[in-house]
This record gives sequence, structure tokens and C-alpha cells, in this order.
Amino acid sequence: MVNASQIDFNQFLKDNALYLALGVAGLILIILLIVILRSAKNRKDGDKGGKKKTNGSAYIEALGGSENIVSHSLMRSRIVLTLKNYDIVDKEKLKEAGVDSFIMMSDKLTLVIKGDAEKVNAAIFPEQ
Repeated sequence: MVNASQIDFNQFLKDNALYLALGVAGLILIILLIVILRSAKNRKDGDKGGKKKTNGSAYIEALGGSENIVSHSLMRSRIVLTLKNYDIVDKEKLKEAGVDSFIMMSDKLTLVIKGDAEKVNAAIFPEQ
């Protein structure tokens, strides 16, 4: 037996089938668009980190040359340097090369790098 509410619902579906189908298709398109945009953004972010070459000579030049560097060490996202002359360091060039900030403590200059500090350290000091 079919009751009145089932007949009303069936009639509603028949009357609005086109609108319901368009709504479902639109929802699917929106979901696909979101997925495509996210994957494109992830690919773009991956290209920034993976394909961008770190120019070690730009860092060396900004630090006053290799003869100005007494010692260096890598500590997570930081490169700690001991230099002969801190006055010849070009901080603007270092920022252009990818250094996010600087920490100056007594006889050490610390370069804070948010990206891959290991890659930067390897580019500046390839002998390690």
C-alpha cells in the first residue's frame, strides 16, 4: 500500500528532477575544483622548495668572502657563524638569498632559515 506522503514525495522528485540533477552535478564540480586547486598549490609549493637552487656563492659574498668565515655549524634551522669582521656582512644580500632573520650574540652570527637549512649549509660549505 502506498500512502499519500509517498505519492507527494514521488511527485516532488518528478517535478524537480532537473533541478536536483543540476544541484548534484554542481556540487561534484565544486569538489573537483577544490581538489584540483589544492593539488596545483601543493605542486607549486613543492617546486619552490625542490627546484630552487641555493646559490652558495651569494651567501659567501654577502658574508664578506670565504676568508672572513672562521667557523660554522648547523643547528636545525640555523647556521651559526664565527667571522673575522662582522661589519662587512651585507644583511640585505643575505635576506635576498633566503635568510629570514639574524641573531647577533657576542662573537657569533646566527642565520635563521625557515626553509631547508641543511641545503643552504651544504651550498655554502660543500666540503662537509
